[in-house]
Amino acid sequence: MKSMTIQFCDKCARPTAHKELIKQKPSPYGKSRKEQFKAFLSGFFGGIAVGPALASLELIDRYVVCQECGHKKLENHGEEFK
Repeated sequence: MKSMTIQFCDKCARPTAHKELIKQKPSPYGKSRKEQFKAFLSGFFGGIAVGPALASLELIDRYVVCQECGHKKLENHGEEFK
């Protein structure tokens, strides 16, 4: 678990403690068996192409959450989130 960092909060308009939150991205595929099979194939071949670590990073979003007001901001910075 990462420690809290001090960042500027847009809602509080001052520096506050923030905590990192990782959430799974919603699937672009439907719920049918055919769509789920497409999702599996996409993940399988994506994992082969870029490696399992980078493929799994494509499935998550990184947020920082203000510990004062609860404001959540998406922060997918870095090459691994592109």
